[in-house]
Parts: sequence; C-alpha cells; structure tokens
Amino acid sequence: MLFSRAPRVRRCAALPGTALPVMLLLSCSAITPVLAGRRHPAPTPAAVPVAAPVQGAPQDNDPTEAGLPKGLPASWKATVLDVPAPHSKAGTGPGTTTNGNAKATAATGPHQAEPSSNRVLIPLPPHMGIAGFQSGDNFIIVVDNAEPMDTSALRGDGIFSTLTVNTLPDATVIQLRLPDTRHLYLSQQAEGWVLADKPPPEGDYNDRRVINPRQGDNGGILYPMRRPGRVLSINDPTSGARLLVGTSASDDGGILSLRNGDGYDVWPTTEGVVVAARSPDIGLKATPDGALLTSSGTSVPDSAAAVYGSDVDLSWLGLRNLSDKALAARFHDAAIAAADSEPAQRFARRLDAARAAFGAGAFVEARGILTVALQDDPEEGARPDVRFLLAASEFLSGGTEGASLLAGPWPDDQARATQVWRGLYLASAGGHDAEAASLLARDFARLKNYPDTVRNTVLPIAAEEIGRYGSPEELSALDRMPAGAPYLLASAFRELRTGKHDRAYAAFRKLVENANPIVSEKAQEQVTSLDLAEGRITPDAAAEQFGSMIPDARLAGREAAVRLLQADAYGRMEKWSDALTAIDRARAASSLVSSEMVAPLLFQTLAEIADAGAKGVDQGNLLHDAAQLRAHLPDLPPGPKKGDILVPYGKMLLALGLPDEAAQAFSDAIPMLDSPVVRALAGEELANADIARNLPKDAVEALARTNDPGLPDDLKANERRILARIALATGDQTASLSLLRGDTNMASLDMSARIHEGKDEWAAAVRDVRRIVEAEIPKKGPLTQEQQALALRLASDATQAGDRSTLDWIAGRVGDRQMEQGNGRVFRLLTKRQEMTSSIISTSLPE
Repeated sequence: MLFSRAPRVRRCAALPGTALPVMLLLSCSAITPVLAGRRHPAPTPAAVPVAAPVQGAPQDNDPTEAGLPKGLPASWKATVLDVPAPHSKAGTGPGTTTNGNAKATAATGPHQAEPSSNRVLIPLPPHMGIAGFQSGDNFIIVVDNAEPMDTSALRGDGIFSTLTVNTLPDATVIQLRLPDTRHLYLSQQAEGWVLADKPPPEGDYNDRRVINPRQGDNGGILYPMRRPGRVLSINDPTSGARLLVGTSASDDGGILSLRNGDGYDVWPTTEGVVVAARSPDIGLKATPDGALLTSSGTSVPDSAAAVYGSDVDLSWLGLRNLSDKALAARFHDAAIAAADSEPAQRFARRLDAARAAFGAGAFVEARGILTVALQDDPEEGARPDVRFLLAASEFLSGGTEGASLLAGPWPDDQARATQVWRGLYLASAGGHDAEAASLLARDFARLKNYPDTVRNTVLPIAAEEIGRYGSPEELSALDRMPAGAPYLLASAFRELRTGKHDRAYAAFRKLVENANPIVSEKAQEQVTSLDLAEGRITPDAAAEQFGSMIPDARLAGREAAVRLLQADAYGRMEKWSDALTAIDRARAASSLVSSEMVAPLLFQTLAEIADAGAKGVDQGNLLHDAAQLRAHLPDLPPGPKKGDILVPYGKMLLALGLPDEAAQAFSDAIPMLDSPVVRALAGEELANADIARNLPKDAVEALARTNDPGLPDDLKANERRILARIALATGDQTASLSLLRGDTNMASLDMSARIHEGKDEWAAAVRDVRRIVEAEIPKKGPLTQEQQALALRLASDATQAGDRSTLDWIAGRVGDRQMEQGNGRVFRLLTKRQEMTSSIISTSLPE
C-alpha cells in the first residue's frame, strides 16, 4: 500500500534524477551561472560539445585601442533576429552578421564611468536593451545598441580589471571573468546600468521584480518586459551553443532558475532572457509585451518547463501545465509507483506522488502522503523542498499551524522564489496585508499560469488581497483576470480603492445575490460597511445586520471578520463592553485572527473602557469595567499604548479600595510610558497608592523616579501637594504647611485647613475654608449636600474663632436657600447673632 509503513532501510543510492551527467562532471568550471547575483548549477547544453579554441583567432590586446583589452573568441558573432513592433520604445537597427573582432566605434555619449573596485557603470541611454547572464566562469552582458555607444570609460580595477568589451554594429558584448564564487548584481540608474559585486544600497535586491513567463495570447511562451529590446542571436564562447537573447530596456530582474525543455534550455539571467536552442525549430520573437518563445513559429510543446519561473513551482511543488484529466492520471500513476517502490526509493516515489496529488488539486491527499512518508523517514524533513511542499499542502487543506512555514525563512537562493507563497499565507493570516499584497502583485502573473486545479484556489486569495490592500501600482496586476465571481469581487475592491465608490457599491450589491456563498457574504459585508460609512444606516442597525450575517459567515469561514466589523459598529455607539465581547468572539472563532489584526480595535476599546471607568463613581460599573480590563490587559503587547490604559486602570483599582493592585498597575505602566508628563502623572498616582498602603517612603521614591526638570508648573504644584500629604502622614504638620503655603488649589486649602483645625488655629482655618466656599458655593441656586456641609464647616470654624464678620458673610451667602432639616437648624443656630458656647457647638454639629 502507498501509505503503509515499511521497514527502515539504509539507502546508499542517489535519488532518481540526481546522477550528474558526464559532461558536467568533466567541465565543472563551466556550470555555475549567476542568478540574480547567486550561483546555480550550470545550463551547459548536453547536446552541444564544448568548443575547442579556434586556431588563429585574433587576440587584439593592444592597450592603445581606446585603452581596452580586446580579443573575444572568433566564434563570437551577433545577429539581430527580431525587433519589437514600431510603437515599442526599444531601438531598431539593421539585421547584419559581423565577426567579433570589429573595432570600438566612437560615440558622443556624455556618460563617463568612475573606476571602482566593486562596481562599474555601463553608460546606456534609456532605450537600449540589455541582457546579463553567466556562462561558465564568465559573466556576459549583451547590449542591444542600435546606435553607436561610448565604451571608452568601461574599465575598472579589482575583479573588473578583466573586463573586456567588443562593439559590433548591432550589439556590444561585455565579458568579465569571475575568479571566485562572488555574486554579481545589475541595477539600472539614470546614467545607465551598474555592474557590481555588492547589491545596490537602495531596497532589497532579492525583492526586486523578476520575469515571470506566461502563455502567450497567440501561442508560445511570453517573457513579459515593460520595455523590451531586440532579440539577438550569439554563439556562447564556453559551449558554442546558439543563444537567443531577448534584451530589456528596463530593470525587469531576469529569469530565476534554469528550465530544460524539448530542444532548448532557458538559462538563469540577471536581466533579459537567454535561450540555448538545441533544436532549429526553437525561436525567440520580439513583441511589444516582451520576448516570445516559440517552436516552429507557434506554441512550445513542453510549456510546463517553460512557464514556471522558479524551482519552487517546477521542482518543489512539481506543477505541470496539463489538463485536469492528465493531472489525475499523473497522480494515479505516481501513487502506483510509490506503492510498488523498493525501500531505498520509497521516499522519493512518495514525494513524487505527493507532488502529483498537489498538482491535481488533491491537497489533503498530498499532505497525508507526505505525513506518512516523513513518519518513516523523518530525516527527510530537513529538506527545504519537502518542508515547502508540506507547508503548501497544509495551507491549501485549511491547516494553520503547518502552513506558517510558508512565512520562511528559506534558503537564500530560493528567497525570491518563495515570496508569492509567503504572500498567500500572510493574506490568510492577516495583520500584514500591505506586505502580502505587494508580494502577491509582484508574481500575480505566475499564479495565473498555475494549473486550474491549483489556480482556482490560490488566485482568488491573491486577487482579493491585492484589490483590498494593494498600492495604486500594484492594483494594475488585476488588469487581466479570469472570469468568475471571485475576480469580480476583487475588481470591486479595486474600484473602491481608486475612489470609484458608486461603481464599487453597485458591484458589491450585485454580488450579494451571487450563488457563491463566500462571495455573497463578503459582498454583503461591504454593502453594510459602506452604508454605515456613508450614513445610510445607523451604527445600531449595522451592528444588528452584522449579527444576522454570523451564521452564513461561519459557513464561509468569515465569522471572525464579521464580528470585528460588528465590534467597530458597537464602538461607534460607544458601547464598549459590547465591542469587547464581539472582539473576544472573533478571536475564539478563528486561530488566524492574529494579535496584529485585532490590536488597533482592542487598544481603542480597552482605552475607552479604562477612561470611562476612571471617571465613574458607581461601584458596580467600576467593578465590571475593572474586571474586563484585568482579563484583557495580558493580551496587549508592552508599549506606550498599554501604559496609557494601565494608568486609568490603576485609578479604578484605587477607587475600589485595592491600593496594592493599583500600585502594581502603576508600577507596570511607568516603564512603558515615553512622555515625561505622562510618566509624572503615573508617578503621582503611584505615590497616592503608596500613601493609601501606609508606605510614605515608597511614595517619595515614586515621585523622585518620575520627576523631570521640564515638567509644567501645574504638575510641580501637584507633586508638592502629594509631598505635603506624605509629610502629614508621617506626623510632620509643619513641613506639610510649608509645602502648602501660597497654594490656592482646593485640595491644598482643604488640607491646610484640616491641619489648622487639628491644632485649634481657628483663624487660619477660617481663612482657608472661606476661600473654598467662595469657589464652591454659588450665590444662587439650590445647594448640594457637599455645599451644605461646606457652609456648616465655615460657620463652625468662624464660631470657634469668634469671627462675627465671617458668620454674617456665610449667612448672607447662603441666604434663604433650603438645606436639609438637620443642616438648616444647625446652620441657623451657628450664624444667629448671639455668642455661642463651645458646648452648644459640640453637641449640635453632626460628625
């Protein structure tokens, strides 16, 4: 059986297909082409013998000839095969054949190159095409110069001292011998192209554009280029092979990896397209859209090898551009071969079966085959191709944990090739949407060329992600999409992103009725969201509509997204507890709801709950809000935003009579806060909590730790009040009064008055309390209980001080306004124009 376990057998034989051809074993120096600055196995065609040195070949190394070493092999020649259509920006020129020892032609170009040990400038006007590739130990650049160009400054030192230039009427060939395994990089600048052994400083060289071939509209395989140049034919000096070279006038990145087809090989390139044609039927045409590979002028029979742009597609995933029936037959045959295989070959055959299952769209079966295979041969799990296939199978089977491997890291020489799958994973996981859209847009054409069995699963994910989050440039990737509801949905998102709201809204409304439940549900989400944003429905109605979508959203795998939209609607109504509940349910609905995805909404919700709770007085609500914060604060990453929530949370705990828990919250918040003012406020609250904990020394330390010379005066004054409270708590009334002297803040006056009252200093107490009364008791209007108590306090202190004028003043201030029965009787007794005894006061005043 295919999935049955077999006894472990020590295997010595190589896997099928890994034995090296004799030609490669004999000529290892000629098999390391550069791929985007990296070395790969050689593309030397097995059917073409290595050319012997040509007897009598000119070896013109005269330094007087423009100061350049000459002497390309006599086999060098360039022939213009094809030019783009007239409207293309690439230049045109005569299709002549010349020998490779022609003199350099003088030119009027203004650009000059600065000698450098790690870079050299190739001065080219913008319309000239270029191709760069490695052949053996030589790095070769072919320039499609349809007009004379200046080559006098093409020189360098270090590795570039071996650079040679040969200018032909229709092409310029630049050759550089590589003495070691260092990388070479090509980058386009305003002055031309820079060849260097270090990547350009701007951006990530591995993230740049690459040429992703696709099926041509009229047959053949198209290698798309933004500004294609001419197609030339040259002879490779290493192997003598006939090379068809498609040049590019823009930095399109070249071909990622070698592909072997029937009668041809597509070589890795740093720029442009290079095809080693072993068959006379193979041709390369220049079109306005790029170079078109043909066989006998029409389609290429083995398009699977020609279309896919990297080892990830062709080798790791084993994709083939076949019919559904042929893919199913391939899976069937591979499964039988795996079941019949010998123990030494069993893992290789199972891997073939897993790739065939993946290509046929049987992703669950592919995952199962690999899982069983790795149980028997766990050491094979270290192979990148095996891990990648398993991760891709997990992803397309709906798995989440195993699919996370798609995010990398992967070997450096495959980093660029794996990025489109990393984009697919990030799009599904959420939280990195802009990055995912960028990765997917860059290789969207490659995904479009996948077999329908795979494309119908991955392409809708990519299209929607680009439509939702792509930049204006990235949105152009959606210009040519297949027919179908998922792609209409992506187009509607693009309309929305480009400001065409009416067209987007109409498209979404139409898609609400689509038979595809996933498309219909997503469209309904957008219709409701747009109605809410544009005021056609209230937030309450939107929250209700989102709630009604939950059953359908659950079936479509969209429950988490809908609940987050519902949470946003609740937030607009300031129903923060309901919003928090919706967020919790979204996180429970899907493990793919990442913390990055939820964090902005969760931060806002918790901050609003904390601020409202810190201002509240109702103990029941305060306790409920504090409990919600306690449950969710561990989910927030450390930082200033979390610190801003911890401070009001600590105030809530202090108001609930929990000074120890409050002190802990303030202590946790202070290191996260980045503003000196906010840190000082948190330090004051911590000091208040320490005072409530009877820890005056800790309170002083908290103030000192958060003090800053640049604090505003109001914060400095508040710090002095807290220090006065600390002094009072330690029994030092004199120090406390000293700190409060001259402070007209109500809290300071109250504290000062209480100290004077405790010391029977009634005149000083009257002075402080009267200031409070002047600020707190208005001349008109009903009196609150607090205002009544304040009036009684002043009358009592004035009676003790024998201050008749103050008694008359407070009596006039209160006037005939009503007080509670007990308060009114005592107040009238105190302010009555007769001398009161202390015994009457002490028996009449409430505690």
